[in-house]
Amino acid sequence: MADSAVGSGSMKWACLFLMTLLLTPPLAHAQRGAKSQAALVKEGERLYSARRYREAADTLKKAYEASPDPRILYNIARAYEQVGDLRESMNYYNQFISTSSGETDPLLVKRAHSAVERLRLLIDKEEQQQVAVDAERKRLQDEADAARKQAEAEQEAARRAEETSQRQQQAEQQRAQNAYRRTRLAAFALGGVSLASVGTGILFGIQARDARKKFDAATQLEDKESAADSTRGKALVADIGFGVGLAAAIGAIILYPKESPPAQGEVRMTVAPQGLGAGMEVSF
Repeated sequence: MADSAVGSGSMKWACLFLMTLLLTPPLAHAQRGAKSQAALVKEGERLYSARRYREAADTLKKAYEASPDPRILYNIARAYEQVGDLRESMNYYNQFISTSSGETDPLLVKRAHSAVERLRLLIDKEEQQQVAVDAERKRLQDEADAARKQAEAEQEAARRAEETSQRQQQAEQQRAQNAYRRTRLAAFALGGVSLASVGTGILFGIQARDARKKFDAATQLEDKESAADSTRGKALVADIGFGVGLAAAIGAIILYPKESPPAQGEVRMTVAPQGLGAGMEVSF
């Protein structure tokens, strides 16, 4: 019986020792987790005080993972609010509210609710401002597109007008050159007529002088009458020739162009309407 009692006691102590071994690691792990959390919280506070808010939030997240505590969520929300990340801050405030219990400081819960309302108003205002900014950006873009299209249309109109003007100027230059050539040819033709008429006048004048000599030398009345008729006829033709030659010479002088022939258009750059491009101008 004694041996049985001793054996029974040994088994009892063995079971207790085993249970101690099984329970010790989780307890040690929990202690290490608490210690790690405390260190991370302290580091997060230091970063927050140094205004390194985003780093503080990241550090506090690690502290919450090590040992969840709703108060850490509240501090993470504060850090994101300081950095200006309003949506992330409101998200952590809401997490804090949803995970809080009766043991949570009611003042923090109240502040969290107030912060959520405040952030919601700020986010709504921010969204409205963004909508207004987007609308203004679109308006300015539309105006810029309209101005660009108008400028392109005006530039195209200016280009077409310049092309039309060039064609008109070229046609006018061609007409001027053709008129110059026609007038010059007419003057030369009149000059030729003048020379021919004067030559005819000289020829018939010589013949009229010869006929006059025959008239003076004739002794018979019939010969004198014939010579007189020949003299009058040839003198008349000579006078007509000289008159036509003089008139043709005067006409040639009048018709002959006094200015030099039209030169090819001088091309130079000009500014198109409203300064929208460069055009071409032809001057003569």
